[in-house]
Amino acid sequence: MSVLEPQDYFRLRLPSDPQISPDGRYVAYVRDRPDVIRDVWCSDVQIFERKSGKAQDLGQGFQPRWSPNSDQLAFVGGEDDTNEIRLWSVATGETKAIANLPSTPEGLAWSPDGRTIAFVMRAPQAQPAQTDKRTAPAWHGLRTERWARPGQYTERLLRRIEGVDAELLPEGHHQIFLLDVESATIRQLTVDPFEHGGPLALVTKLKLAGHISWSSDSRNVIMSMLRDPTPPGPVNPANVVAADVYSFSIADGAVTRLTRFGGTIAHATVSPDGEWIAFVGSRGSQKSFRTNVVHVMSRSGGNLRTLTHPDGLEVHQELLWLPDSSGLLALVPHEGAGCLQKVDLEGRWTVLSREVGGSAVSGYVLWSKFVSVSRDGEIAILHGSSTRTDEVAILSVDGTHCQQVTHESDWMSNITVAPIEPMWLATKLPMQAWLIRPADAPADKPLPLILWLHGGPYLCWGPHFAVVPQLWAARGYAVLMMNPRGSLGYGEAFTDYLEHDFPGADDLMIADAVDLVVKRGGIDPDRVYIAGESAGGVLTAWLIGHTRRFAAAAVVYGVVDWISQTLLQDRPDYFAYRWRSGPPWEAGKHEVYWRHSPLALVGNVQTPTIVLCGERDWRTPVTQSEMYFTALKMCGVEAALVSYPDNNHGLERHPSQFLDFSERIGEWFTRHADAGELP
Repeated sequence: MSVLEPQDYFRLRLPSDPQISPDGRYVAYVRDRPDVIRDVWCSDVQIFERKSGKAQDLGQGFQPRWSPNSDQLAFVGGEDDTNEIRLWSVATGETKAIANLPSTPEGLAWSPDGRTIAFVMRAPQAQPAQTDKRTAPAWHGLRTERWARPGQYTERLLRRIEGVDAELLPEGHHQIFLLDVESATIRQLTVDPFEHGGPLALVTKLKLAGHISWSSDSRNVIMSMLRDPTPPGPVNPANVVAADVYSFSIADGAVTRLTRFGGTIAHATVSPDGEWIAFVGSRGSQKSFRTNVVHVMSRSGGNLRTLTHPDGLEVHQELLWLPDSSGLLALVPHEGAGCLQKVDLEGRWTVLSREVGGSAVSGYVLWSKFVSVSRDGEIAILHGSSTRTDEVAILSVDGTHCQQVTHESDWMSNITVAPIEPMWLATKLPMQAWLIRPADAPADKPLPLILWLHGGPYLCWGPHFAVVPQLWAARGYAVLMMNPRGSLGYGEAFTDYLEHDFPGADDLMIADAVDLVVKRGGIDPDRVYIAGESAGGVLTAWLIGHTRRFAAAAVVYGVVDWISQTLLQDRPDYFAYRWRSGPPWEAGKHEVYWRHSPLALVGNVQTPTIVLCGERDWRTPVTQSEMYFTALKMCGVEAALVSYPDNNHGLERHPSQFLDFSERIGEWFTRHADAGELP
């Protein structure tokens, strides 16, 4: 047996998007894996026949979706820049391409009659709305191929989006397309200047458009989206997320508006019997965070009612109807557990499983998790574990039986994984946490401790296997992962503690929580370190500006100045009006922004700090990290800066850089093993 080593990262085979066939015979899923040659993540489509155990690799691809009668599987396939819609045949076991597209399709959805596949794809604008209208000067005629590129001209407020590699978003809008399966012909259904999907439809954790649902008679497709024209003038924060549900006629593309909700709607989905439409969303006063709940209405848009969770928990947007239309399946985080729950049309909730996995890379509960259901009610899930990465499993209708059907983590049978101890920390606001200690370390051996703070801040850790803390444990560290105020899974009141107060004075209780863990024993009080990513990076910079409790710190793509952050990140139209209740130039707002900015405290910092960031991060731009590093150095603090070219928020684009980030932090803390000082 051996401990987890960095090179083991390239052995990861992570199942995602499990899709059980309607007849229950097959399960298709996507296998995500790091490619050691190209240093990128790749995705392959896999098929597993449950009775025989036979598996088949369909090659690179994603979005596997079964036809209604289970005889074909559609998926997006292709290598490099190829974007094909392919069909795999159950009868022949062969795959063929039926569409070669100019850009990546999303939201693949079969019509109930099996004749058509709907999808969303970017369509170029016939006449670009924004061009540099000036007459080209005469000197432009001197241009040669060696000249620098001309300046990029735009009039768009939203010009780049986190996770999109383009320096400027291309012109055009994401539209709905229809692919006739038999003839392989494609028709563009929508032509209006609205985003029917794509990156601009994603606002924080909700995708307002892109999910396609068919009416039971195959005559219409249903989608929730923002379709009201944006008026000229100042940004109206209500318009940014004001989505509604629309019906699109397949015959002529006619659009019918079904709701005037007055809030946020995502993932509108028609029931199998065609009687109901369900969606997740919220409405009410403008807040930093609004808990999303399930709503159900009649197919025509009337009789809207809300199915709130009895514990006030956040419901993820990937709703799925039960095959008999009696209720819905929903993913709900609860106290670190990834829960699959059922809710009937009367609003009664039932827990079917508390073992849906988290991200093996990031560690986040329910991160990018999906489920699917057969006609008989069997459910394909991603089953999580504290000692292994996720596996695809089939859950019985009542949740009493769970059968694992994949073995992607079998290689880990020879890896000794550090055990995870759950605990509740009795601070002023009790917080749930998990302590990871090296497997061979006696309970009373004083170990160095890394406090690892999550991002979001409206996300949460859980007790599942995650690479980063396990690699640190393999280096001899204990790792404390806690869910401070604002984390999901503890009810709406817990998230409301952050309302326009992040970071704030109450976040200093995180240091109190660390001391409670130290007092339990087995931790060296002089070798306590702190690291956090994104919102956790904000908290890290905030805490070392208030206390010298930590021997060293790592601020990973954090935010230190809310004024510049709000105006330089990818969604200023959202963050300026939700997180801070208004832009920084409004009366009194400048002082509020600065009061919550860790940069205001940099003169107090004495903790040796390493700052890490991706150069293509549009959510917490690299300028935030550069400013903080510069300020630390100017204040005489021992500091280092690591910036990763061609990497985004999360640093997961290139496996080598992700490993480097975790290694750099461990090395920095080892270097400062004796620098700690109690307050």
